[in-house]
Amino acid sequence: MPVAISPMKQTDMLTSQDSTNDEAGVVTEGVADDVMSALKSILQHLEVEAAKNPLLRAQLQVVGQAFLNLSQAPLTATADEKSTSVSESTSDTPQEAAQPPATSHAVSTNGNRPSFTATGNGYSVHVRESLRIVRSIDQSPSWRLSTISDDDLPLIAERCRLKAEGARWAGRRQQLLRDSADYDTEIEPHDRDIIARAKMLPDCFLWMCHRDGPSPDDLTQYETLAGCFEAAADAVALLEDAVAHLDEDRDGFTEALELAAEAQSALRICITDIGGNTDSDQYKIFQWLKQTGSEQQILIRRHMRKDDPADPAQWQALREGIQRMAEGLQANRGRAKRQRGLFSKIRYHLKLIDQNRGQDRIYDWQKVCEAVEDLVDEGVPPSNRDLRDLLLPLAEEIPDALDLSKNTRLVLRELDEYLSSRVPKVEESPDAPTVTEEVRRAAALLEGQTVVLIGGINRPLAAESLKQALALRELVWVEGRDQTYADFEPYVARPDVAVVILAIRWSRHGFGEVKEFCDKYDKPLVRLPGGYSPNQVALHIMSQVAERLAEKAALAV
Repeated sequence: MPVAISPMKQTDMLTSQDSTNDEAGVVTEGVADDVMSALKSILQHLEVEAAKNPLLRAQLQVVGQAFLNLSQAPLTATADEKSTSVSESTSDTPQEAAQPPATSHAVSTNGNRPSFTATGNGYSVHVRESLRIVRSIDQSPSWRLSTISDDDLPLIAERCRLKAEGARWAGRRQQLLRDSADYDTEIEPHDRDIIARAKMLPDCFLWMCHRDGPSPDDLTQYETLAGCFEAAADAVALLEDAVAHLDEDRDGFTEALELAAEAQSALRICITDIGGNTDSDQYKIFQWLKQTGSEQQILIRRHMRKDDPADPAQWQALREGIQRMAEGLQANRGRAKRQRGLFSKIRYHLKLIDQNRGQDRIYDWQKVCEAVEDLVDEGVPPSNRDLRDLLLPLAEEIPDALDLSKNTRLVLRELDEYLSSRVPKVEESPDAPTVTEEVRRAAALLEGQTVVLIGGINRPLAAESLKQALALRELVWVEGRDQTYADFEPYVARPDVAVVILAIRWSRHGFGEVKEFCDKYDKPLVRLPGGYSPNQVALHIMSQVAERLAEKAALAV
């Protein structure tokens, strides 16, 4: 039985209800303000982060496009549209799980048909695909997380070359579509061919050929993109070669790193300009360069920062530079191989000379000098340390009769310069040479006297060794580098000088110029064509001026 309500009670209930509605309105209004404030804060935060993070920008674009398409999608779809949706959702175009579509205006791989249609549940295929991509983006792609090793380089280069073909075909394909070419005969066969080839390579995503790939107004951008991919492939191939020879050519390796940095930077900029997203191979090249530069302690000076981009338009010049360097590295390696052979030749003949001291080894010395000549011609500097260390123990034994070539003289001059810089320590004394009969006889004639040696560079060790072996009071070594022949006269004129020795091998002054002073002051002159060892010096003293020294000694008595 219904309960009767008095008019007064009805009025109270209505008043109470109106009051409740007013309070709810106030509460709803407050919640809305809070939500708007929170959304504003979130949007401001997203704006800041998106400016720094290209992946986040891509995600926001996908979400925005998804909502836009959702708002425009009809609630029902025809059977034909559903069929089209199924056809497109099962496209065999290879995809990379984490690769967001570059733009919503790409041409479908199914020809002139639209790339999305409505389905019965109110969502378009494009919206569902966008949401799938957003979900996949949330899972970090493996190629961003994995370490890139040297073994990955060949496959990266191969994928880049196929992507260059894909870029050219993408440009050609879009031109054919714009010209209303027959899809079945002029487009689909090429699509299937390049897709099949991409499937044969691990992780090869031809994003430029995908239905959601870029669709620039200027199709020549695809040619630039192809050129940048080819430059990247060339650079990676150069890196492979440089890595294999890192120990023997570190400078070449560093130059290869810098060219690869320029190539990947140009590729990145080109992809951005055409409307694409991060390419996995460009990213892998960048990561490999970072890893390797850190491991090898090499600073890659250019094109490894976003504020130092390379110019994609210069891809052809970059490829030519990479090719020149590759050819130069091959030439250098051929030269290095020849140099190693020449060093081995010198080592072999010097070993024979050392094992057969006292024998006439003129043939071996000729071979040594020929190899030295060729080494300098091959680019080895005369001051090369390895060459110096090989020759140093036996340089003083080079036969006087040997006709020395220009390069050999340069090497010996550098050797002389090095020896002159070797200052003996306080506790160090020169090695005592094996005393020959000539040394004993020369010492008997020159004991307590002064000898002047002109030419070459003063070697403290050699000078001390000569002084002791020949029992001299003083050895005056006059270097011939910065003096004219007139500067020698005061030394020759000294009354205590018994002999003047002219080191003709290292002296730029002629024999006649010094002889003039020796004749003027009646000083015996010894021409020294070889080294400064006591044995050689004594040999030439005894063979050239022994009689004059003996006569002077007799007169002094």
